[in-house]
Amino acid sequence: MAELQPPTGSNPEPQANPAMVVRRRPASVNFRDGAGEGGASLMDPANQSLADALKITYRILQVGMLGLVGMFAFSGLQSVQTGEKGIRVVLGAIQSDDLAPGFQFSLPRPLGEIIKVSTGIETISLRSQFFPAIGNTKENENKSLTDLSNSARDILDPSQDGAMLSGDLGLAHGRFTLQYQRRDIKANTRNIDPEFEQQMVRAAAVRGITHASGRLSVDEILNNRADPSRKGEFPSLDFEARRLTQQALDQIDAGIDIVQFNVELRSPPLRLLSSFASVQTGQSEASKEIQQAQQQRAETLANVAGEAAPVLLDLIDRYEKALATGSADAEKILSTIDDAMAGRPIEIDGKTLSLRVTGRVAGVMSESQQYRSSVVSRAQADARVFEAKLAAFKANPNVVLTGDWSEALATFLNRDTIQVFMLPGGKSIDLWLNRDPELAKAQEAIRTRKEAERIELERMRKVDDLRFNNSKNIGTTTEK
Repeated sequence: MAELQPPTGSNPEPQANPAMVVRRRPASVNFRDGAGEGGASLMDPANQSLADALKITYRILQVGMLGLVGMFAFSGLQSVQTGEKGIRVVLGAIQSDDLAPGFQFSLPRPLGEIIKVSTGIETISLRSQFFPAIGNTKENENKSLTDLSNSARDILDPSQDGAMLSGDLGLAHGRFTLQYQRRDIKANTRNIDPEFEQQMVRAAAVRGITHASGRLSVDEILNNRADPSRKGEFPSLDFEARRLTQQALDQIDAGIDIVQFNVELRSPPLRLLSSFASVQTGQSEASKEIQQAQQQRAETLANVAGEAAPVLLDLIDRYEKALATGSADAEKILSTIDDAMAGRPIEIDGKTLSLRVTGRVAGVMSESQQYRSSVVSRAQADARVFEAKLAAFKANPNVVLTGDWSEALATFLNRDTIQVFMLPGGKSIDLWLNRDPELAKAQEAIRTRKEAERIELERMRKVDDLRFNNSKNIGTTTEK
């Protein structure tokens, strides 16, 4: 080690008090060449450990960066679930808009992405938009209309009570449910914000219901059938509301189809619920009575003339009209009626018809034909008897007169009201006699029975005629 000597020419250290002098160790520095052999082995261990740690950290950082690059590259690989369709977007432009379910690859964001759109059916419920606020609270949500009507108010507040205004300026309430599906996912993604989609569909449905109810009367809304006074086609509330809702969505190119539109509840104003119910009950009873009357009419006509009844009714109406107007066609129409009831072919308005007449008409026609045949046969028999008697009278008049007188006397004596007494001849006898009580009683019973049969037969004929006239009047009213 070299010794450091004070520089030459420097001022010597001043003399001090010998008692204060401190002896110092001479300073020295030795320099060795670090580039020589064994220099690395002489490096400080702490420095070596720090260098190794820095190398490991650097390697880890490199691997982590490579992993991040790989994760970024594969972040574009996404899974499209069942019930969904994917849209591949590259640099803001749609590259493919019909990606099937499964794993699909796209450039990572922000270079690209895969937008997944559900193709399932979505449901929207419209419970409060057209219903009074009293029925939309939690405590009244499940109450019946009758219970709600007991606590309903006499007026409606437009700020909180919903209602439909009909075309005849009536009010009605309702609750609706609709289901929709995304048909064109490309248009749906481009034009509709998913966050506001249901709000837009709901607004379109409310608009459609409002317009549809304005095209119907309040009775048509509540009964879901056309009024008798309606001219043209009847658009039901659910059908028309669905059509108008779909039209509104198509106008903004929403890519949405309305799958189903249901009217869950129809109600008149709650305070008038009982009044509407009584009217509907009366209409239902009237409809039931009309149906029963029509059924009775059909049964009566079937019993009277069978399947030929409608044609016969039409011919009878024409005949009565011809008689009332004095038309010359009355005889021709009457002849047609006779041919129809007899089962012969007839011609009406240029068409030839062969009717099968059954029922009472057929029975009456059969009885009339039998009566006609019996009258003709009896007349022919009487004519033959007359001719025979005429020939016999010409030959021997006394024999004919005696025979006829004997026959007439026998016929007279055989009557039920005649009593014959055998008396001795040659003497004049005065007899004061009463009728035989037993015989008189039997004769009265026979007369009473015959009279009762005649009255019952006459009554049945009047009842049949009354039923026939009623059925004819019902048929005329129905046609009108």
